[in-house]
Amino acid sequence: MTNNKDILTTSKWLNLDEINKNLEGVEYIFMAAPTPQSNPRLPIHFTIYLNTTDDFTDEISNMVFNKFCKDYEIFKVNDMIKGLHKVAFSVNNQETYMPMLILDNSDIESELTTKKMYVYDFEGNAKGFKECKTESKTGWTYSYEKDNS
Repeated sequence: MTNNKDILTTSKWLNLDEINKNLEGVEYIFMAAPTPQSNPRLPIHFTIYLNTTDDFTDEISNMVFNKFCKDYEIFKVNDMIKGLHKVAFSVNNQETYMPMLILDNSDIESELTTKKMYVYDFEGNAKGFKECKTESKTGWTYSYEKDNS
């Protein structure tokens, strides 16, 4: 995880070919950051990026989301945005490219190359993520599809 005091500086944004290559074999990207406002009940801003352009029914979406909550021990979810959204990727001082949710009508929406992904973006709490809650660190991890051959 990266301490927000050690600001993540973007050196460039990926183009579409680079984004597609970066996402080869990726199942999802899980990101956690401190919430912008001070709220001890909801200290973490989570974003889950699914590597799909499928638009799920509410039933399927809720099942997928509940599995993430169970796997990552997330509770007290609030302010959920979910669905297909534009995502850009930045090159910075980390080993992997940082995803960034681009909401429609954003000032930078037209300036960046994006790819649509199914996204869950929300505030919440979890049993873990101590670095995020107490040290103001931001982090993300890529989860890759398992090879069943």
